[in-house]
Amino acid sequence: MSELVVTRSNVQALRWKFLATASSLAFFGHFGVATAAPDNDSDQPVVWIELGGQLDFLSDSQQRFAPPFFAKIPQTGFTSPLTLEGPSNYDIEKDGKIVFQPNESDWIFSASIRYGRNSGNGFRHEQTSNLVGYFPIHNPTLARHRYAETTTSSNETHDIADFMAGRDVGLGASASLLSGGFRFAQFRSQSSAAVYADPDYNNPIKPSGFIPTQPKYFHNFGARVQNKASFTGVGPALSWGASLPLNSKTQNAQISFDWGLNGAVLFGRQKSKGSHQTNGKLSTGIGIAAFGLHYHTTHYTHSVQHDRSRMVAVPNVGAVAGLSFCYANAKVSLGYRADLFFGAMDGGIDTRKSENVGFYGPFANVSIGFGG
Repeated sequence: MSELVVTRSNVQALRWKFLATASSLAFFGHFGVATAAPDNDSDQPVVWIELGGQLDFLSDSQQRFAPPFFAKIPQTGFTSPLTLEGPSNYDIEKDGKIVFQPNESDWIFSASIRYGRNSGNGFRHEQTSNLVGYFPIHNPTLARHRYAETTTSSNETHDIADFMAGRDVGLGASASLLSGGFRFAQFRSQSSAAVYADPDYNNPIKPSGFIPTQPKYFHNFGARVQNKASFTGVGPALSWGASLPLNSKTQNAQISFDWGLNGAVLFGRQKSKGSHQTNGKLSTGIGIAAFGLHYHTTHYTHSVQHDRSRMVAVPNVGAVAGLSFCYANAKVSLGYRADLFFGAMDGGIDTRKSENVGFYGPFANVSIGFGG
């Protein structure tokens, strides 16, 4: 039996925020702009400003801190501290973009930025519901609770910026934009954890006449870890996007199916800095209680620090697909987008461990056109 207290940041709030944002964008796009679609391309706006957001499902494969005594905790009926380590699996990403297409030109210039952040705190305390051992009233030091307590904190942010120039190379009925430029990306993560436990306290005190025997043994464990990791890089990027109309342009709004691919190679610096310490104490009871308490105690301490930095080349690939509802000077887009950065982060603790970083999930945005 155990008494359990658990608190952790709830990702449900993120889901509701995204749904509310997407609904608002769709409502604005559908009912806030009722202008008919243009009859010719000369009426197209020169500048488009796009705002939106994405519900990111994050790929996280960073190494977990797991000193040897963690294996003892589940064996006594408590939950492993590893279940609280690591960041949340979700975040809300905000993005903005500006697109410029000069009149009577097939060239399109754009600049965009995406920003995402997630953070979380975890706490769990578990202990036996009853004191372990005999004579807890007359001699409380001979009986106590087994327990395990874990506290964690994590924070991750990412920034992705693109500066592109492209040309419309439309194929048949669909528009097709081939672009080149460069991409900048910055990823940062910070985490910490503290674990304290006495999971296997053993007190087999049994009366033997008027003299009880001593407790057999007990452990006290403690561990703390903190780590910071980052990557900042920039490099050449290519993208291809296409749009296929699904209905007649003479209707109130034109619906199109959009899809695209992107790729880049980012050159930058990868960093990881942190420390961890594990403490253990084993106390073994000897002697007889009537003649005093005598323990043989052994201590164990292991402490490590690291500070690593190196230049890396990070390949990046991505894809997007969705639907757009287009008006004369406004557009609403809904879809799914994914971006994967290979080997972007050093996710190791004692030694370097190359880890991928990925962001994927549904998005919604609104574009407003000016000029023309």
